[in-house]
Amino acid sequence: MADAGVGALPVVNGDAVIGIVTDRDLVVRAMARRLPPRTRVETIMSPAPATVEVDTAVAVTVMKMRAAQVRHLPVVAEGRLIGMVSFDDLFWRLTQELADLAAVVDAARRIPETFHGTRKAPLLDG
Repeated sequence: MADAGVGALPVVNGDAVIGIVTDRDLVVRAMARRLPPRTRVETIMSPAPATVEVDTAVAVTVMKMRAAQVRHLPVVAEGRLIGMVSFDDLFWRLTQELADLAAVVDAARRIPETFHGTRKAPLLDG
């Protein structure tokens, strides 16, 4: 996990997600108990994790994370694992969307009053 720079890994049986192992699981369930390095992952994994479908909206995914009190969710398509999403991924995405929205609002503030309907547009000659 450290080499890959990730905080969680899915545990699968075939294509089905059967668990998840997080950095916290390793610390609390393995290291704190001084379990040997050859301990089977099923001993420390969180079984039957919440998952999201690939087309799940960001806001729904955040709500699902909050409800499950987790920071990582496996992403599935028709029950088959296709990736992972983290709270940090979603936070970065939402931050970018807010920055884009702020840019639109800022640009709208710079539009002359004529386009906002507070002043009549001048008549064109011709």
